Order: sequence, then structure tokens, then C-alpha cells
Amino acid sequence: MAWLFTILILAWPAVEIAAFIEVARWIGLLGAVAGVILSGMIGTALLRIQGLSTARRAQAQLARGQMPVAELFDGACLAAAGLLLLLPGYATDLLAVPLLLPPVRLLLRRGLQSRFPPPDGPTVIEGDWEVVDEGRPPSGKPRLPH
Repeated sequence: MAWLFTILILAWPAVEIAAFIEVARWIGLLGAVAGVILSGMIGTALLRIQGLSTARRAQAQLARGQMPVAELFDGACLAAAGLLLLLPGYATDLLAVPLLLPPVRLLLRRGLQSRFPPPDGPTVIEGDWEVVDEGRPPSGKPRLPH
């Protein structure tokens, strides 16, 4: 599996360069450069708006005493999209844009939930415990002077 990650890291710049060259052929060099800059600016604005919205929803759920699982997942997707948008290039933008779309995040979340169902019933952790009084150490033996 490590070799696959290494190949991906080494091949990704070539993919980005090839994509940039192809876009530059279609719209020209200045258009291609402007497109990379513009996509980063638009992505940053969308990320800011959706990130704040996700944070507000998570805060509201916490105030109701609920765990904001969906909002945490959305936040992770938005963080990944933000990282991809910060990297210059059209291939990373193509990976980031779907993560910015709420319906795509919903499909991803449902797919992961079907693979990892929640556990049945409450989680019980068993253990031994002992009440500790400030005047005595836990074993009940008298404390040694310092």
C-alpha cells in the first residue's frame, strides 16, 4: 500500500502539469493562469461561507445536547477541499469542487455510515474503583511523613 501512495505522490505533479497545458491550449496561457487564481479565490470564499454555516449547525446541535456527527464530517470534507484548493492546479480543483457540494458530502456520509453502522445499545466499560479520602492513601495504609 505504501508503494501506491509513493507512486501517487510522484505522479501527481505530472498530472497537474498535463492538465494545465491542456487548459492553456484551450483558453491560452493567461486564461489558464487566471483560471487557477480565480478558482482558488472562489473556492476560498465558498469554503468560508460553508465552513461558518457548518460551525453554526454544530454549535446548535451541541447546545441541544446532541453529537454533531454530520457537521463534523462536513467540516472534515470542507477542510480537505480547502487544502486541495490551496494547491495550484486544475486536477486538485476537480477533486475539491465535489467536496464543496452538500449533496456530494451527503452521499459520502451515507456511504460511510452504511459501512460502519453504529453499535447496538450503550457502551459499558467495566472496571474496579475505590473511593479515595484526602487524609488516607488509596491502600488504607497511613501516610508516611515527608
